[in-house]
Amino acid sequence: MSSSRSIVVSVVAMMVAIIAGTVGFMFSEQLSFFDALWLTVVTILTVGYGDTVPQTFYGKLFALIIIPVGISIVTYATGAVVSMMMEGEFSKTVRRRKMKKKIEMMANHIIVCGFGRVGEQVVRELVKNGTPVVVIERKTDWLEEMDDPIPYVEGDATEDDVLIAAGIERAAGLIAALPSDADNVFIALTAKGINRDIQVVARAERPESEEKLRRAGADKVINPSFLSGRRMAMTILKPVTVDYVDTIFHDRTGQYAIEEVKIEPHSSFVHTSVGDQAVRTRFRVTIIAIQRQDDIIGNPTPDERFCAGDIVIVFGEKRALEAFEQAVNKK
Repeated sequence: MSSSRSIVVSVVAMMVAIIAGTVGFMFSEQLSFFDALWLTVVTILTVGYGDTVPQTFYGKLFALIIIPVGISIVTYATGAVVSMMMEGEFSKTVRRRKMKKKIEMMANHIIVCGFGRVGEQVVRELVKNGTPVVVIERKTDWLEEMDDPIPYVEGDATEDDVLIAAGIERAAGLIAALPSDADNVFIALTAKGINRDIQVVARAERPESEEKLRRAGADKVINPSFLSGRRMAMTILKPVTVDYVDTIFHDRTGQYAIEEVKIEPHSSFVHTSVGDQAVRTRFRVTIIAIQRQDDIIGNPTPDERFCAGDIVIVFGEKRALEAFEQAVNKK
């Protein structure tokens, strides 16, 4: 029987015992309702003030019956409460230890600082894409109540030891999603101070904070208010285009996606053109752009040749994208 159910049973049993005791003492001792209730409670709880005691033979006999019954119920209820408290604390301790060990084993993961309105959406998107993630949050109630708990560290993300506990030295990226621009600036500075190679994406609430975040070390700065306002305007001006973009980025079935595929030096695609590989015909994917060092080649022509180190941005069905990535990585 679970602890919560044991408590319910003990409360019901206690109420039954009190009602039965009150009625019994009213008839056996000829007491008023309140006096009988008082005598029942002090008898069941074994308080024994001595101000009201059974006087008749039947009253004393009834007390001999109700005392052991009451003690049993009180003992059972106390045990159920203690068990529930111990189980809750024990399970939390065990869960946190397991989570700590899991975080210590993680590498190339993403650290999300803040699990608020923006941070929660970031985490859900990362989890949906199968990316390992660790959350840093001061208030962890929501995280503890989740059916599939996300690894988290409780604390202030601006502190070095908290970031280290989240595995920042082994992390591939960090997202500073706190509502305070000042906190995000401090997180970016601290993160880059511990791990120079980490990719930092920061949230900015005010436009004037964007440059400060970049100077603090943020590789990318996102202003949610600006993006939301622009998207609302585009929804009015170009609803079909927005719906199509939603199909790409918010497809619930997971059928379509945009992927980045890197051309390694050993790839058979090196020095061949888009037309040579017949990407659209063979793989049924569309090359949106090619990033070559600091340049972006948008909508590349069939004559565009692939070079080692290129990052090809492609759109299509997930199965087709997987087939394209395998072909690119094939020697």
